[in-house]
Amino acid sequence: MKKSIKVFIFATILLLVLAGCSNAVDHSSMNHSSTSGDKKADTVEEKEGKKIFSIEVKETHWMLNDELMFDAWTYNGTLPGQEIRVQEGDEVVLRVKNHLEVPTALHLHGFPVPNEMDGVPGVTQNAIMPGEEFVYEYSASVPGTYWYHSHQNGSEQVDKGLYGVFIVEPKDKKGYQVDEVIIIDEWSSMMAEMDGMDHGGMNHGNMQGNSHGNPEEMPHNEMMNMMYDTMLINGKAAPSITPVTVKEGDKIKLRFLNAGLFTQVVSIPGHSFKITHYDGQEVNEPEVISNTAFRIAPAERYEIEIEMNRPGAWGIEVYAEENRSNLSALVPIYYEGYEGESLVSDSYLNFFDMTNYGEYIDVGIPTTYSKEYDMILGTNDGGETFTINNKQYPEHEMFEVEEGDVVNFTIRNDTEVDHPMHLHGEFFYVISKNGEPVKGSPILKDTLNVRPNETYEIVFDAKNPGIWMFHCHEFHHANGGMVAAIQYKGYTPNFEVDPNIPNQPE
Repeated sequence: MKKSIKVFIFATILLLVLAGCSNAVDHSSMNHSSTSGDKKADTVEEKEGKKIFSIEVKETHWMLNDELMFDAWTYNGTLPGQEIRVQEGDEVVLRVKNHLEVPTALHLHGFPVPNEMDGVPGVTQNAIMPGEEFVYEYSASVPGTYWYHSHQNGSEQVDKGLYGVFIVEPKDKKGYQVDEVIIIDEWSSMMAEMDGMDHGGMNHGNMQGNSHGNPEEMPHNEMMNMMYDTMLINGKAAPSITPVTVKEGDKIKLRFLNAGLFTQVVSIPGHSFKITHYDGQEVNEPEVISNTAFRIAPAERYEIEIEMNRPGAWGIEVYAEENRSNLSALVPIYYEGYEGESLVSDSYLNFFDMTNYGEYIDVGIPTTYSKEYDMILGTNDGGETFTINNKQYPEHEMFEVEEGDVVNFTIRNDTEVDHPMHLHGEFFYVISKNGEPVKGSPILKDTLNVRPNETYEIVFDAKNPGIWMFHCHEFHHANGGMVAAIQYKGYTPNFEVDPNIPNQPE
């Protein structure tokens, strides 16, 4: 886990150069999976009052569009994995069978699971070895938009496609004519060519014509920009991105999830909208906004509501803030009768600020704390590796709490890049940003993007005993050491670490 990010990427570039262009591949005999249109899980059965989903982890030849294909690692053969949508109060079982040649594990991101169901190899379970199965059980008690992904060697396994959405519908579900998930990700043609694929004259990002003589001397973010060159929306690249189809007068919900590595910017064209949920949790009295884009960092979820009152063919603009020239896409929104017309995308004037959005309501956020900690996000080598309180995984910071504690963290980013910090097992309230208290709706989240030179205060009630990861969800940063843990005093895991299993909890 402490391996160098720069050395890894440099080695990838070097091997690609040495390998040269691979021979053309005959795609005629390959099983080209269908688009993600059939996205609800069809591998579910009802038994003894439980909804049981069978999930097979396997490699699949996946078409990003009519020209681009790679060997994806998938859940049930689709990218993203099939949508799992259940109702509040359901008892849910996921039977995960590993058909890969490497170990894996499944983490249900954002949902407050029991510790033994958290899916973190070496921390809450041993990784699922090839040919083996692990059964995860959850009580769907908290409505919201969540997602599931591998937590074993995540910088590789999630990057290759091991992610999907998990939705818990509330009992008092609000009616929408359209309810769609938009999962944002990036793809690297460079990595695909490393797997032996030939993409002819495809644009390889900034690699060709790069002015830097030695990639190993480049900053981490520049190397990332060079490697990733194709934006994916629900597992597809332009021009194969599946449109959202609506009728005039529809009220629609769009659930945005960033499953990638870059902070993305989303601009909604031609319509006013409300942001109704952060990380699946409700915003109090959301306001109607327009001409405003929002940032969505890796692992974050934003839900928006739009009243469709401007017929036409629109394109939601999505782009990586630090890599717009390579990573951008338009998500089509077609009103009935306008399918196939040229898309219109509007410019925007403002960026969304969640600390001043919605209306304040007293939800009983504690103002006195039994535990207070600082979390300093740093680097000792300019971004080759990353630290929390000057420590790196596996010699990482352990924050001890007791059940019943009210825990306050002050998180400060002393680096030059974004860090989306994700806490397993608990939701937390964001109470201040750069010393200024939150003035709008209470902000309840599981992942918080801390941008360079920003400081946030968060608070949560310690009520879910276990050992919980608290880490950056840009997987290369976690791989480079930016991982801490919260340890409940006296808690003992209910499994023994198997020294013969290569657990890699990233």
